[in-house]
Amino acid sequence: MASINHIINKKAKENRETGLNVSSKQSGGRFFEKKGRPNVRFKGVSFLKSFSIYQFMLKIPTWKFLSVMGLSYVIVNIFFACIYFLVGVEQLGGMEQHSTLGKFWEAFFFSAQTLSTVGYGHVYPISLTANSVAAFESITGLLMFAIATGLMYGRFSQPKAFLIFSKNALFAPFKDGYALMFRFAPYKNHFLTDVEVKVTLVLKMQDKDNEKKNRFYSLDLDLSKANTLSSNWTIVHPINEESPLYNLTRKEIKEAEAEILVFVKGYDEEYSNSVVSRGSYIADEFVYGAKFDMMYEPSEDKSTTLLHLNKIDNYHHEELPVTI
Repeated sequence: MASINHIINKKAKENRETGLNVSSKQSGGRFFEKKGRPNVRFKGVSFLKSFSIYQFMLKIPTWKFLSVMGLSYVIVNIFFACIYFLVGVEQLGGMEQHSTLGKFWEAFFFSAQTLSTVGYGHVYPISLTANSVAAFESITGLLMFAIATGLMYGRFSQPKAFLIFSKNALFAPFKDGYALMFRFAPYKNHFLTDVEVKVTLVLKMQDKDNEKKNRFYSLDLDLSKANTLSSNWTIVHPINEESPLYNLTRKEIKEAEAEILVFVKGYDEEYSNSVVSRGSYIADEFVYGAKFDMMYEPSEDKSTTLLHLNKIDNYHHEELPVTI
């Protein structure tokens, strides 16, 4: 580990604006999950204070969102059906069932009709108490559907980059030397403009007191900006004398628990907003001596380009000009 401090060229640009922890002892695991979310859990505050139902409903998968909405709808109707039973189902006219379970189901479906303001009229309130409960339920239904509509709109209108990243980062031959490479591509039928990529290298290194510290280095890229992103983009960091990876061996990279943090920002014309995507690669996800396979080709009639997104992780081995 001590050799790393000697090997890293002092010309490497240390990034002190990451907002991440410097002390290695105070951080655990990778800084970002593979999908780009910060690998941080919050403690020290109550659950109610830290939990945001709005953010929760926006971020959960679609199937969970629909399940929560459907379950909430059922629970609310069961709740009001129980209230009708407490005030007395005899205060509801038009009920045809005689068993307790049958009356409960009629009260349940009357609640569903009232909550959604459908109101078929088969069952109806015939007392002041039952009418009051039905009136309160109808207002509750209006509020619930307004909230559900807002959440639906928020999920559909939320700006997203819709980018997929390659599973591995490669140390590949590049010009007269070698470079660190990874790639990403849009997976929706939309295109980003004014795309900018920033890459940060994290190394855990010992200071003069033999304490491990997280060191952050901004990696220079062969190309960091593009006017538009309509296909895949392979990001290339040439490993030269100004690179913090210069002359590091595989063992040293692994011992330093190297992690590559990727930040992609672009403008989405459909959302009329800027979108951001993040990625991360740790030392175990580095492949040495490999190059990515081509993932696009012309169509049979040569009229368009076919982008094979299922090939984004494909690579072949190719010997490096130096031993790492």
